[in-house]
Amino acid sequence: MTNKFNFYYDESEHSRKINNQTIQQENYYDNFITSIVGWKNEKNKELEEKYIDFENKYDERKSKGELKSTTIKPKQLKYGFSSLSKDNVEFINDFFDLFNEEVYVYFSVTSKIEYIILQLFRNYENSMFINTDSMKYSIVKAIVLYRPKEIINGMYESTSELVELLKIFFEERIEENKQNHKLKKMETQAFKEYLLLLESISEDFKIDWEYRIAFDGFSHYLKELKIEEYSLLLDMEGVGTTSVAAHQVGLTNVLEIDSKESVGVRWADMLAGLISKFLKSFHQDLRYSSISDGINKKILSINWFKMTEQQLLLYKKFHYIISCLNNNWYKSFSGLYADDLLTFVSFLEFVSEYESIEEIQKDIEMIPEYFNTKVCKRLEEYFNSMQSSSHFKLPITLVSKSDSRKEYIVGKHGQKIYYDESKQPLLNISKKPRKYCVLSAGVTKKSTPIVTIKEHNEVFCYKLPSEYSEWVLDLISLSGAGINVFPTMVEFGLEKENYYAEID
Repeated sequence: MTNKFNFYYDESEHSRKINNQTIQQENYYDNFITSIVGWKNEKNKELEEKYIDFENKYDERKSKGELKSTTIKPKQLKYGFSSLSKDNVEFINDFFDLFNEEVYVYFSVTSKIEYIILQLFRNYENSMFINTDSMKYSIVKAIVLYRPKEIINGMYESTSELVELLKIFFEERIEENKQNHKLKKMETQAFKEYLLLLESISEDFKIDWEYRIAFDGFSHYLKELKIEEYSLLLDMEGVGTTSVAAHQVGLTNVLEIDSKESVGVRWADMLAGLISKFLKSFHQDLRYSSISDGINKKILSINWFKMTEQQLLLYKKFHYIISCLNNNWYKSFSGLYADDLLTFVSFLEFVSEYESIEEIQKDIEMIPEYFNTKVCKRLEEYFNSMQSSSHFKLPITLVSKSDSRKEYIVGKHGQKIYYDESKQPLLNISKKPRKYCVLSAGVTKKSTPIVTIKEHNEVFCYKLPSEYSEWVLDLISLSGAGINVFPTMVEFGLEKENYYAEID
């Protein structure tokens, strides 16, 4: 694409900061939503006139001369479009009819809590043994879902205590889950793993609030569509932080403008407001009211599915705008924690598959369960893809078949690691303890523990007795969490028929 594009930005749930005051607010919501709409420069006049006609039709809804997304009150979307009044059905239908193939849409949903957790774990990277992305995701999900006030307050007001607060929270959850072990078995196991990881985390960190998250996905979106000539107009705000962030991710031709002067910004505001209210309603209906409530199963209220034909039509139009219209990979964007976004997209897709309300009503008692199954499967696929997408390249050099040493590969320290592990020498461990300079530890494909040892300026890889498996895996876990134990002196020995290893 070579034509110039005009894009317009607005956002919802503006406050990036989390503290005691914001969390206590009734309308508090964790996700920060951005919306960008745009079109080719040649379509500017045509599309602006259409939007102005829409605004004029609803002139009585304007506030201070502007038609804003606040005209739709949150209670009107408590159960999605099913709770809309007749006049608001007409209003939103007219808004959706503005979208056609000439309009390009981008939106992002980013967790503020995730932003803090990522900073807490900023020194921890994925390895072949630990997927810290999935751990970070799960920790964020637990906090968002259960919303423990002590932790959320600690995120902003007492970061030095945050690690300890997280430990207490996961310990409490493990204890609560014992009341419904079957349902919460996997969650309990995960929480136990998080406790181990938290033991190694520094408690001294400072939250650095910035605005780049609003534009990370959009910069990828432009590259995907090969759009090089564009302008991006932002709703003007006090200190200019948003425009600075846009420039920081490499965006150019970024300007701030009063929304009263920009049809595009007002269009983006309306879309951002609708997405935000939907997401908040989903979250309110699915979140746990207390720690003890967490042992129960949560599904959407049946009220979400009690709708009219006109409301069903709105869902189909919304699904088209969000998932079909000029669809691209980076059209929607989120961080690791994308549950609310995936629930939203899955719901629109699920409802749009029904041809009529009669089809919904004939099985309405089971429809919430059907949707729950669909969204759980989608979340599971997302989580699994997160786990499998992180690749760890082993620090080894593969040996070519023509090489005389083709029976083994060479590790980064120069040690020989045999394909046939039966050929790997076993470290001699006796009742007479001996210290070695250990460079690394790991396991073979068959999970046999191995160590790399430096002796007399030469490096060797030895198998260890199976009794050392747990010890080696603990060391690997620490390494994956960013704690480098090696190289170090390790004493191996046998005491009362029990193998041991002591690190200096």
